[in-house]
Amino acid sequence: MKLDPRNNADLVIVILLSCIYGINLCATLFALFNRKYPPLRSKGPLLMTAMYISSVFWFIGDLQVDGHVTLVGSVLTDCRGFGFWVRIILGVCTITVLISIRCYIFYRIFNQNLPGRGWRFFLPIGIYFMCLLIIGIVVSALKPSKSVQYVPGLDLCNMDKPLKVTMFVILWVTDAFTCFVTWKVRNIRSSFNEVREVFFSLFIMITALTINTGIQFAHPQYPLNRTYRIISTIFDTAAVNAIWWGIMAKPLFSCLFRRQKYLQEWTAKLYEDDLQKEYEMPRYQNRYVEDDSYPLETSKQAPNSSLHGADNQSSGSRLSFRYD
Repeated sequence: MKLDPRNNADLVIVILLSCIYGINLCATLFALFNRKYPPLRSKGPLLMTAMYISSVFWFIGDLQVDGHVTLVGSVLTDCRGFGFWVRIILGVCTITVLISIRCYIFYRIFNQNLPGRGWRFFLPIGIYFMCLLIIGIVVSALKPSKSVQYVPGLDLCNMDKPLKVTMFVILWVTDAFTCFVTWKVRNIRSSFNEVREVFFSLFIMITALTINTGIQFAHPQYPLNRTYRIISTIFDTAAVNAIWWGIMAKPLFSCLFRRQKYLQEWTAKLYEDDLQKEYEMPRYQNRYVEDDSYPLETSKQAPNSSLHGADNQSSGSRLSFRYD
């Protein structure tokens, strides 16, 4: 086996994809700064920030595992640290479970009429991450030959096959749970395409996992081939970016370019669909005027408020599950 020399093509990929993640960083910071803007708040800005951070870890791990950069003489020869902890645990596994959590939030809110918070909500999430932590500690304690080791002759990392099978089983089980919950929420009535976002995210993740499973087991030496490793890294980046921007693009650009008009349209749609309870918005508001400090202030009573009564005001959104 021989590694195709790293050349300008690998360098271009590293620079180009790094620029993309730089743009995503700006978008993430903008979303955090405007996290109290209701259309953005309903997307769970802190969850989406965590998803962005996980995508960066995945990308950093790809640069090492896919062989785009020279490992020898650098910290990147720590294959368990970067190839396993950074790429798999903090990257692939975390972003997969974050998508599952987002879907589970919709299930609790729209199907079970429960908030996306509380110990019963966080307990299974904590157990999942505890299992990942235990696996990571066990892998770190094993000999490199039984986990992930650096191969000096190729200047690449190699993962032991039983460990690779174990991690792919975990990923497929997580996606299977997401499929189950997605099926449960398929008929929910929502105002802002949440169900479409869930199905789109799930489709992208299953496609990415299927392709990665095929590559890893049918052609495990793919990093040796320059074309294969470039395609693999580009595909991973395209998958996570399609999911992130598929959720955040509309509220982000609307907040930036047509902030107040989109807010009025968003509010009108919410009240037209009578989903104030699901979004924890007061039933008698029909128009908002923003102030500099947030939350949004009520301007006047809606004509149909007598039909619904007046609930207590809440500036939060259950879809943001109170992370901010």
